Amino acid sequence: MKTINEFINANKIRITNEWADTNRNNPDWKDANHYKVVLKMDNRQLTTYFSQGYGISGEPTAESVLNCLASDTSGFENARNFEDWANEYGYDTDSRKAERIYRVIERQTKQLKRFLGDKYDELLYDTESL
Repeated sequence: MKTINEFINANKIRITNEWADTNRNNPDWKDANHYKVVLKMDNRQLTTYFSQGYGISGEPTAESVLNCLASDTSGFENARNFEDWANEYGYDTDSRKAERIYRVIERQTKQLKRFLGDKYDELLYDTESL
């Protein structure tokens, strides 16, 4: 099993960050530093919003962003539906906010699959998380 850093280096994944006022994926999180992040690999790119609590110094790294995306995606992939996902992560299955988060992760999962192509399973199942 390889580390996430080894995965990034092997696939020549690069990151750029741009400061953002809010995280469009999680607008309720006010106490954080928000970024618009672009990951690039070959001729593909993935653009997403990413937030870090104020206690984390420095801009997001490819390692931290991919680690979070892989974690969220793995949880989504393991759930059969919204109710399973909500129960697993302690959300109320009748919550619109929880369903919005689930839909964001669903969209990010599709984006990550397109971005990584045949490397998607390697990230999720053959790469150690941070």
